[in-house]
Amino acid sequence: MEPATQNPLLEIPEQPEPEEQRPVTTPPRLRTVNRDQSLVAQIWVDELIGPDHKARAIWELVGQLDLSPFEEPLKSRQGGAGRAAWDPQLLVSLWVYGYSEGIGSAREIERLMQWEPGFQWLAGLAQVNHHTLSDFRVAHRQPLDGLFAQLLAMLESVGLLSLERVMHDGTKIRAQAGADTFRREESLRKHLERARQAVEALAEETAEAPAGDRRQAARQRAARERKERIEGALQEWEKLTAESSEKEKAEQRVSITEPEARRMKHGDNAIAPSYNAQLSTDAQNKIVVGAHLSQSSGDARSLQQAIDEVEENLDRAPAQVVVDGGFTNRDNIKACAERNIDLVGSLADPVERSEASMKAAGIDPAFAPHHFKILDNGKQLECPGGCKLKYAGQSRKREDLYRQYRAQGADCQACQYQKRCCPNQVEKGRTVSIRVEEQADVAAFRKKMEQPEQKAIYRQRGPVAEFPNAWIKEKLGLRKFRVRGLVKAETELIWACLAYNVMQWFRLTWRDAAAA
Repeated sequence: MEPATQNPLLEIPEQPEPEEQRPVTTPPRLRTVNRDQSLVAQIWVDELIGPDHKARAIWELVGQLDLSPFEEPLKSRQGGAGRAAWDPQLLVSLWVYGYSEGIGSAREIERLMQWEPGFQWLAGLAQVNHHTLSDFRVAHRQPLDGLFAQLLAMLESVGLLSLERVMHDGTKIRAQAGADTFRREESLRKHLERARQAVEALAEETAEAPAGDRRQAARQRAARERKERIEGALQEWEKLTAESSEKEKAEQRVSITEPEARRMKHGDNAIAPSYNAQLSTDAQNKIVVGAHLSQSSGDARSLQQAIDEVEENLDRAPAQVVVDGGFTNRDNIKACAERNIDLVGSLADPVERSEASMKAAGIDPAFAPHHFKILDNGKQLECPGGCKLKYAGQSRKREDLYRQYRAQGADCQACQYQKRCCPNQVEKGRTVSIRVEEQADVAAFRKKMEQPEQKAIYRQRGPVAEFPNAWIKEKLGLRKFRVRGLVKAETELIWACLAYNVMQWFRLTWRDAAAA
């Protein structure tokens, strides 16, 4: 019998022995980079960015708005001589896109137009000079205000804002002026005299210089502009000190490079030349509906102007305005009531306010007026130390009625609590004012704000009102203005708010429509 045939599939060949590794004697073969060459590339401009890129949204939106006010000052006309002007749609779109990318420099936009896809697509690979961009940003304030109002009207028409509830807040933005440019009156006049002498000397040199000397003309222009700035600083100083005492005048300082800037305290406790940006934000979708700059570090006097801005932009005032304690005072309560605007705000607690006032005057808060006892139906007061204060009369402060009481100087000098209770002018004795009557409108407002629903509305203020402040500073990069002067700085603020609103429109509507 023959043996069974072996299945070849079951035969497992013997593994070959590994070859002995030989030493490498030749270098590796690599692809090198050759930069010594030129390349002609074919670029399809429309494919530089995707279909949902925000540059497309900005171009589309700006194209829907009326830009004719930007075209009216242009000297280049059809059939006339000269070079064609840049389309305002392009210049507006470049600035809005630039701010949306946190870029506020005209030179930086000019540089990025050479390679950044969004700028390349907007300009069709063309180059716009930074002088053109810079001049366009600050030279069209009224058309810019109209453009801002047009955008708000469009957002309202699609239901993105209602003005039923507007949150208002202020934020400090640094000015271009340096902290070391502030001078007193005497120094300002010395600088002005030197500037005048420089202008006169350069005028004599220019008369002797050959015609068409551009360098000499530039020097003369720079000297003349410096003289004008210092003259403006002196005028600003006179305006600030018009109602000041001689001591206050001696201490008042103004910047010689940006007279309209004011030294303000920021959230990080830094004191720097700044402007106070006032923004009104619609609560529905956090759309900025009004913006302006204030030269005051405090917010109290800015609310009515802010409401006027909103009314001018949208042809009606907001139904309700929500503000913080910096704006809540009797003047604003009364003004809003007269305009049929429901004001929601935060009134300072009278006890806390009194104790803070005492501390600022060097008096221990334990000896604030509310710690004094009223005796004899208001004819006397008793201080925490046991001394009696006699009734001295009535007075009104912020239209509230106060009763005034005065202690004897001898009693205060002999009191063991003198340094804590009466540290100043002890020989005259301590004077204490007790409020006995609060204005009816303020009292009614305080009572209204004790209601739970009003407190719930007020709690919404922070997330809405402070959102555009943070966005403009962090995302748009506007922590410091790139231009000088109140008018130009306010113009830049409007550009930033315009870019902010465009980005909200892009987030709320265009992105979803493009994806669909």
